[in-house]
Amino acid sequence: MFCRETLKDIEGIQGRCLVITSDGRNGQAQRILGLNDFSEQYSCGAFGTVAAVERADLREIPTPEIRVHNLNFDLSAYGGSAPEANGTPGFSLKIFGNSKHRFISLAIAKCDLPVVKALRTILDRAMMRNIFLKCFNTYKLSSEPLLSESYALNHMKYSPRLFEIKLSQRSETVAYFDDCDMFVLAEGEAAAFLNFHTGLDINPAIRGLTSLGRFIEMITVADTEHAVSNALMYKMKHSEQLFRDFVKNGIREYMLT
Repeated sequence: MFCRETLKDIEGIQGRCLVITSDGRNGQAQRILGLNDFSEQYSCGAFGTVAAVERADLREIPTPEIRVHNLNFDLSAYGGSAPEANGTPGFSLKIFGNSKHRFISLAIAKCDLPVVKALRTILDRAMMRNIFLKCFNTYKLSSEPLLSESYALNHMKYSPRLFEIKLSQRSETVAYFDDCDMFVLAEGEAAAFLNFHTGLDINPAIRGLTSLGRFIEMITVADTEHAVSNALMYKMKHSEQLFRDFVKNGIREYMLT
């Protein structure tokens, strides 16, 4: 675990140093290293909900993801609406994980359909649990056993309501500290993260690393304040473009298509 003792070890390194933090959304490395804690949230233009279930009797065997689109739900038994007419947008379902740990995500582009309003406002845990249960049992792999209602009741964790999918972006993802000649860089979920699980959350982090080689080249030869500023600006612009692209297209790419 990164701590202040680790920082002392880093500060003892002779010469220029680059520290990359990638300890996730709850990591402490960025704060200890001096990056600003402030972050902003951006809507991804979609609503979603997530469930997870552990099947303790099974081994962890990789499984292919399952995607299904244009699903509609009958909520009349819960005071909601019946399924929408054909042609209206539906939900996208993804089932992923491994044979032991299964994740179920539902998403829909922002809209004001009655079913969406109901799932955002009606707080009925049985309703949402039954939606996840039906989705899983209907579209699971043929080799998987069914989930029973009693097992889901005791072992399924899930969002009780539909919520707006948002990206939280750290305002400062790269910095230079002149007194110790140290660059600090936040990558992965240490830089930005969703309040939703797509099963492909590592992809934006990998894309963020595509600019790392050029950034290292720039800071290696940066011997003036102007050169240091150019290196920082290069990495900041790349990260900002990556975040903007994800807010605009990420959920559509990872869930809705």
